[in-house]
Amino acid sequence: MGRKRQIDIFKAENLVAAQELSELSWHYRAARVLLAAHQLGIFESLRQPRTAAEVAKELITDAEMTEKLLIATCALGLVKRDGGRFILTPLACDTLLPESARYIGGVLDHGEYLWWTWSGLTDLLRGGEWSAARRELMAQLARTAHYINDYDEHFIWAMHGKAANGGAQFLATHLDLNERKLLLDVGGGPGTYSVALCQRFPRLKAVVWDIPHTLKICRQVIQRYGLTDRICVQMGDWETDEFGEGYDVLLLSNVTHGPASRAKMKLAKAFRSLEPGGLLIVNDFLLNNDKTGPLPAALFNLMIGTYSEEEMLAIVREAGFTKVSLISSDPRVGSGIVTALRL
Repeated sequence: MGRKRQIDIFKAENLVAAQELSELSWHYRAARVLLAAHQLGIFESLRQPRTAAEVAKELITDAEMTEKLLIATCALGLVKRDGGRFILTPLACDTLLPESARYIGGVLDHGEYLWWTWSGLTDLLRGGEWSAARRELMAQLARTAHYINDYDEHFIWAMHGKAANGGAQFLATHLDLNERKLLLDVGGGPGTYSVALCQRFPRLKAVVWDIPHTLKICRQVIQRYGLTDRICVQMGDWETDEFGEGYDVLLLSNVTHGPASRAKMKLAKAFRSLEPGGLLIVNDFLLNNDKTGPLPAALFNLMIGTYSEEEMLAIVREAGFTKVSLISSDPRVGSGIVTALRL
C-alpha cells in the first residue's frame, strides 16, 4: 500500500477568504440580535440608563436572557456598559429611537419580513414557488404579526431609513443642481431624496409624486425636516397617469428594477414630463456589465431584478434622452446614478 500524502494545514490557500466565507454563514446571528432587540423595545427602554433586571421587568422578558442580549448589543456598538447599567451609544440614539430623524425602525421591520421570505429561497429554486409549509408559515405570520399586517407602512419607513442613512447623501453629493428650479420625484416614497436635494441646493423646490397611502408618510417626513415651504406632494399612479409638465429635473429613484418594473414606460413618461433641457436622474441597483456583482445588486436581482449598467444606459437612450452617463456608483450598496438630458 502506498503512503498517504500528508497535507500541510499551514499551506492552505485563500485562508483568510475561506475563514470569511465560513463566518458569513453565521452572520444571521448578529442580525437576529438587532431585530429581536428592536421588536422587544430594548432601545426605547434604554432612553434612561438601566440594569438588565430593570429592562426585563419593564418588557416582561427573562432577566438572564435579557442581560445576554444586552451584552450582544454592546458588542454591536449599540449599547455600552457602565457597571451594572446599560446605556445607548450615540449611534443607537441617532438611528434606533423613533423620535430620531434617521430612525431605521422601518428598515428592521421590513428586514423581519424579508427574513422569512429569503428563508424560502431553496423552495423557490427547486420549484419556482414556496412549498406548502412555507406558504402556511407566511399565512400564519400575516394573521398574527404586525410587521406583515403593516407591510406597506413599514416598507415606506424602511425606504426612509435607508435613504436617510447614506443613500440620499450619496445621491445629493454627486449631483450639481444649482441651476435647477423644480424637481419631480416620481415614486418618491417618503420624500427623503427630495429632502436631501433641497437641503443641498437652496434654490430647488420639489414635488413628490406617489400614491395617497405613501404620501401620508411623506408629509410627516417633509414636516420633520422643516421643508413644507419647498416640498409638496402630488397624488398619482404611474400605471394610469402622466407625470405632469413643467419640470426641469426629474428623479426616478429605485423604481426601475429590471424589466418587470416597466422601466421603459416610466422613462417615456419622464421624457414627456421634462422641459427641453431638463435633467433626468436615475438612481437604482445596477449590476456590472459582466453581471458578476456587486454583491448587493446581485442579491437584489435574485428576488426582484436589476439591469446592468450598460442595459440601463441603453434603455434611457431608447426613451429619447441624450448625454446619457453613469456618473457614479457605490459597490457597498450596489447602486448607480445615471443622468441624461432631454434636448
